[in-house]
Amino acid sequence: MQPHIAAEPIDNIEKELIKAVSASQTRFTPPALEKMLCEKFATGKKQAKSILKNLVAKGELAYTYRYGCTFLELSFSKPVRISEFIVLRPPGISYDADPETVVIEIMSGASFGTGRHPTTRLALKGVEYAVKKSGAFLHKKETRLLDIGTGSGVLAIAAVLLGIEKGIGIDIDLCAIAEAKENVRINGLNSRIEIYDLPVEEIHSPFSLIIANLRYPTLARLFAHICEITEPGAHAVLSGIKTDEIPDLLDIYTEKHFTQEWSAIEKDWAGLVLKKTGQSP
Repeated sequence: MQPHIAAEPIDNIEKELIKAVSASQTRFTPPALEKMLCEKFATGKKQAKSILKNLVAKGELAYTYRYGCTFLELSFSKPVRISEFIVLRPPGISYDADPETVVIEIMSGASFGTGRHPTTRLALKGVEYAVKKSGAFLHKKETRLLDIGTGSGVLAIAAVLLGIEKGIGIDIDLCAIAEAKENVRINGLNSRIEIYDLPVEEIHSPFSLIIANLRYPTLARLFAHICEITEPGAHAVLSGIKTDEIPDLLDIYTEKHFTQEWSAIEKDWAGLVLKKTGQSP
């Protein structure tokens, strides 16, 4: 018996499969992806397994293990372009970047913020907009950022490499503190980024940029303090927001003190960039 061969070229099938994995709001198990290949592209089961094996071998997909189950997700074991100007890459992996591209080395660790989650990617895109595209920092001197809940430190690193002069990352997780410090070091930014084990309520100096990839209740609770520590014209990059939480969060932030400048959605998550316009409450 002849093996069942899909009518569509394998390269096209692989591209469509990667798009489906990227766009999905849920993770795929290997059997679920095999079933998708068989049903959508008319492959046989053997060919479906071969396609998945090839994508793993090429570093496009990777096996992950969560909640007692194995999944196939996008691989971050190779350089990944997150946005127009930002590429993440593991240490030791080379990437031939153009002069406009910021390449960030991020270790694969326990801390949140390796680029795998949509909220990290949205926050990175928000940082890119605020620092690179809004024009707010083009001729501004002595710019400072605060990354609240810094995790891996990737957001602070991106902001500094894109043009912010100096930054502080804070977290209350000691593992995050250690990993963020190491990521700052391997990106050569020890003189420009400091990492502290501090709650944000203990910080009162003004900043040009606030970054907070946190959940809605925390972002809502921190509104007054974020107002206090943002200088006039400062930007706030907020992520970790579910799409149905956007109206309530904007009601809180834009009633008096901020205006919305940018937003993006990935799956059912959202990222926002707000600009400080009013006085602190």
